[in-house]
Amino acid sequence: MVVRRLKNLLILMLFTSFSFSQSLDKIGKKDMIKTGGGLNFSSVLYGAQGIPDRRQPFTWFLNGNLTTSIADISLPFIFNYSNNQISYTQPYMLQSFNPTYKWIKGYAGITSINFSQYTLAGHVFSGAGVELTPKNLKFSAMYGRLKKAVEYDVMNSSDLTMSYKRIGFGASAGYEKNGNGLNLIFFTSEDDPNSLTFFPINTTVTPMQNTVISISGKTSLYKKLKVETEYALSGLTRSLSSPEEISTVPKNRLPHIFKPNATSQFFDAFKSSIGYNYKLLDISLIYERVDPGYRTLGAYYFNNDLENITISPVLNLLKGKLNLSCNTGVQHNNLDHSKLSTSKRWVGSLSANYVPDKFWSFTGSYSNFSTFTRQRPQSDPFYQNTVDTLNFYQLSQNSSLSAGCNFGKPANKQAMLLSINYLVTGQDQGMISDPGILNFVSNSPLPAKVINGNLGHTISITKIKTTISSSINGNYSHLTGMNTFYFGPNLNLSRSLANKTLRITIGSSYNQVLTNSEKSNEIVNHRIAANYSPKFFNAKIGKIAMNVSASYLQKLGTNTVDNSFSEFTGNFGINYSF
Repeated sequence: MVVRRLKNLLILMLFTSFSFSQSLDKIGKKDMIKTGGGLNFSSVLYGAQGIPDRRQPFTWFLNGNLTTSIADISLPFIFNYSNNQISYTQPYMLQSFNPTYKWIKGYAGITSINFSQYTLAGHVFSGAGVELTPKNLKFSAMYGRLKKAVEYDVMNSSDLTMSYKRIGFGASAGYEKNGNGLNLIFFTSEDDPNSLTFFPINTTVTPMQNTVISISGKTSLYKKLKVETEYALSGLTRSLSSPEEISTVPKNRLPHIFKPNATSQFFDAFKSSIGYNYKLLDISLIYERVDPGYRTLGAYYFNNDLENITISPVLNLLKGKLNLSCNTGVQHNNLDHSKLSTSKRWVGSLSANYVPDKFWSFTGSYSNFSTFTRQRPQSDPFYQNTVDTLNFYQLSQNSSLSAGCNFGKPANKQAMLLSINYLVTGQDQGMISDPGILNFVSNSPLPAKVINGNLGHTISITKIKTTISSSINGNYSHLTGMNTFYFGPNLNLSRSLANKTLRITIGSSYNQVLTNSEKSNEIVNHRIAANYSPKFFNAKIGKIAMNVSASYLQKLGTNTVDNSFSEFTGNFGINYSF
């Protein structure tokens, strides 16, 4: 009865808000009606020799959009047409209607509202909602259909798409001022057991019910210490059609707003963070714990059975020239010890950024992602499965370093950039021990290593509005039984003409690939492009932009394999917007 009254109250508030939520303050004003849009045409010309065509010889696309806004009510029209298909849509008839008036915003149609990650987390619904944000208060509410009824697929004997009609409603109310705030959330959803005409006896799809409440708050102490926390309690009934067995019904932790049965369970979720900022140091600590099986029907997917601890310190030194940051955390599952395996993960990253002056800059970073899964052997006096004793370890480490330098005179500005990246990844399985949080005691093989480097130089000649860029790339990868090395130079020239309305770019690149010290690939690529954006005598007419480009790729044959071929790709496009 209480839930039904609350439901009716929310519906009344929603539709009452809609009647006043249009932007009435713009009626009669100059900007009451606005129109905008654009038209775009593009085409691709393709040809290949030596290999079968990898796309159509000629394709073209025409798309456009027209949006009319009346007192902040947006009515868009979009169409797409090509030599392959034609389609058009009218989103204002099919999607959402969002009128606004000052601190009132309405939602109608197929839309979404976000309360929090543990309650209603962006789930799309067909219905209505409202957001009120007067001064320090914030109120949100929604009511609508979360899922529509989809019958059992009799032809394919499948229940993969089968679903009951699901209706949900909820509200969020909060207050915030001067860094202090409190927020309360209520969300409930229920399937209609009578929304399907047929369901098989052995199906796992059952009508469900869910009620979630959440309380969150934040505060600021001494203007340096910030604390935020959220706690959520979810009651989930997995089958409304389950027979009522009073003796097996769990204790109701949500009295008056949730009615459990024998298939009902209750779950907790908690997240808290503490942040401290003082002069040179900014540090935050985050703790999160989600019960195994925690679920809300207000989200499409949810991670549960986890406990996370994350710390993120940031240090600024040398008057802001040196920035050091770290983000590291540990996670593990199997909180109730009911699973046969327990996984531990460690994620850590370090980064440093040093800018001593206006000429030089240095950046370095390191990240580590490691997972260790321990299998728990099953006790059986007559049989022991050796697979149960195999633990699994996975590691991925990435390091990068870059250095940049700007020099030259104002008329001829130059820049150089050197970047190096090193990646190590691998895994091991067997009777291995816990490698520890920092992988100091692990002897796991690491079969994959990748080193990538790039050295680039750019010169800008201001007088003739020309930019010349050159670079050389190299990549070395080591896999089990295979070493691959590719390298090659790249050159580009770009120039602006006609009062910067026309820009022409030409470029070429060459790459050679060695596999186990033998040349396996040799590729040459040439490119040319032009972009033209003329200016109309009246800016209100709109803007137009045209582009044309062409590329020619040639793969040369090698001493071991003669698989040479060539490809030509041309593009032309024109865009008009207003």
